[in-house]
Amino acid sequence: MITELIDLFERDFTSDVSALTNIGKRISGNKDIMINFINNILGVYTDCKFIYIPTKFKEDIKAAQGLVAHESGHIGYGSFELGFIKLINTLAKKYKLPPLFIKNLINVVEDVRVNGINDKKFPGFYRNLRDLTFNMLPRIKSSIKTNNDILLYINLFMEDFEEFQKKPSLGMFNLSEKDWKGISKVKKFLLKSLNPSTSIISCDVLCNILKKYFPEEQPSSTQKRGNSNPHMNPNPHMNPQPHMNTINHIEINSQNKKSKEKTDLDKISEKLIEKLKDLNLDPEDLEDLADKLNPKGNESNNAKENNQNKSKKKKNGIKEKKIDKESSKSNNGRDDDELDDFIKNIIELDDLEEDLRPVKEDHISFKNDTKKDRSMKEISALVKKADDAMKDRLLILGGDKYFFGQNKHERERKVIDVKIESQKMCPDAMTYAQIKAKYNGIIKKMKMIFANLKNKAAVDTFQKKGRLNNKFIKAVTSDYQYKQCFTRKIRKKELRLLLIIDISGSMKGVKIQAAKIALVLLYEALEDLAKIRIVLFTGGYDALNILVKDFNEPLKLRYFDKFGCHNSSRQNLDGISIKHESEKLEKNDIIIVVSDGQPAADGGYSLVDAIPDIHHVRKRFKIFAFSIDSQGEYLNKMYGKDWILTKTSNKLELSNKMMKFCQFIVKEFYR
Repeated sequence: MITELIDLFERDFTSDVSALTNIGKRISGNKDIMINFINNILGVYTDCKFIYIPTKFKEDIKAAQGLVAHESGHIGYGSFELGFIKLINTLAKKYKLPPLFIKNLINVVEDVRVNGINDKKFPGFYRNLRDLTFNMLPRIKSSIKTNNDILLYINLFMEDFEEFQKKPSLGMFNLSEKDWKGISKVKKFLLKSLNPSTSIISCDVLCNILKKYFPEEQPSSTQKRGNSNPHMNPNPHMNPQPHMNTINHIEINSQNKKSKEKTDLDKISEKLIEKLKDLNLDPEDLEDLADKLNPKGNESNNAKENNQNKSKKKKNGIKEKKIDKESSKSNNGRDDDELDDFIKNIIELDDLEEDLRPVKEDHISFKNDTKKDRSMKEISALVKKADDAMKDRLLILGGDKYFFGQNKHERERKVIDVKIESQKMCPDAMTYAQIKAKYNGIIKKMKMIFANLKNKAAVDTFQKKGRLNNKFIKAVTSDYQYKQCFTRKIRKKELRLLLIIDISGSMKGVKIQAAKIALVLLYEALEDLAKIRIVLFTGGYDALNILVKDFNEPLKLRYFDKFGCHNSSRQNLDGISIKHESEKLEKNDIIIVVSDGQPAADGGYSLVDAIPDIHHVRKRFKIFAFSIDSQGEYLNKMYGKDWILTKTSNKLELSNKMMKFCQFIVKEFYR
């Protein structure tokens, strides 16, 4: 009975994942998008090919729907088409603000924009996400208070959460009334035209408002300033790990996007950022832009506001009458000082005096105004283009015709074969000799275990074909028994292992040391039993395969001691590197892969790209993977069941598991 219930749950879960995947396909426009549930991550993120969700949401289908709709919205609605790197650099230089702060600010604005579109197009999914946020509000409030997190507060203000509609008071971000009204104007502008260009302009104006709340620092402290408020986590669903969130993948995508891949939204974003370099926009400018974008809509909005004001006046008629009575009393009974105070509450006298002063012609300011007007017209034209492109995008998404990130003209990735002696490496501190001396007892034990399996030639005395055995000629002539007349040596079996190790940036430190120790112990134990080829793999856009030792070469310790991460290449293209190495192998060779995570490289290379190549190799060779400190879900997709997890909490765990595995492999091979 329990088994049947488990089977039923598995079938239901499969259908849930299928439904979530269809949501992702519909909203993102990527027909190949996949949903991946992962343990021990705090947030949800996407790299355009996968949407990664914490496993805890497997049983909460409504929350999962809201999260998938939001992340796929980032893909379909243009978050990956913001000119992200250029925007950060421009705003950081223009307003002298920390790049990290600007990154998080962009994330807030984009989250609001994506949710604004989903609220209109997929209100059910948007409500599910909103309900999840409501449940998290106690924790969010605590985070805002503890970290003085102005961006998180602005996020919730723009999302219309009731408790966050008043001006905040947060330590260094104790906003003035004027600045708070400015942020309110940004909110209205952003929600009026939900395209990437309005996000860019909103970010610019928000930076202009918030810059005064950052203390000016010397250039020498730029690094420190870049990390101001390191606990800032503007999106309640954003993973705090920097390599595990959508905003980081937007950065990677933006950095590696080729000119042929760029959409209309990409090109408009780049032009707009260029226009904003030398132009300071105020919140008031946003009202002018909004009017130019949608004048008819503005008239209707004004009519609504007038109607609302009229209704408010009707409701508040009694209060207005009281004010009128008080004002009439003040004209008759109050002294001059009281009257002045009363007028000041209604009209700022300084402003009135400013208006009454005679205007002097200023040719310089006139020229600047003309230049700004011209720039504003150009900017409004770009925003209008982006608005049209966004409308087309949403129509196409509805028809399931737009597929993000597919480019037939993308340059084919290459594999660069090099030898380790020619490369600049960051070697691990422990040398081969030091490892061998430290773990000498383990090496001796392993050699004893493998001693009985040594590959010795045997003589088969019962063959009828082979070379003549002259020792048995006498036996042949005497009793005419021919069965021992001919003998031959058994063909020597040869175990060949390819050890291919990931040396991407994430392997740096304890992981690379654990891999190095495992290699030394394995080589020492199998030196007389197997021929071993050692290759390190990394890369950027192209793969870099670094040869440490070939099958028929002796191990050169000075080359092995360079083992470590590469000095410049820090990414991993598992599928391309493994497929390339497999083309050099013979029929019965065995491949052992050591890595610590999913494939990721420039140009959007990811798990989806690696899977077909690894499956192609698995058809011809046995591949076994040892994964350090990673989750097992994605390994199934790459290696089936032929993988083993290890942890760096024990440096020898990888070595021990590799030894036990090789003991089994050797026995099977020579059986």
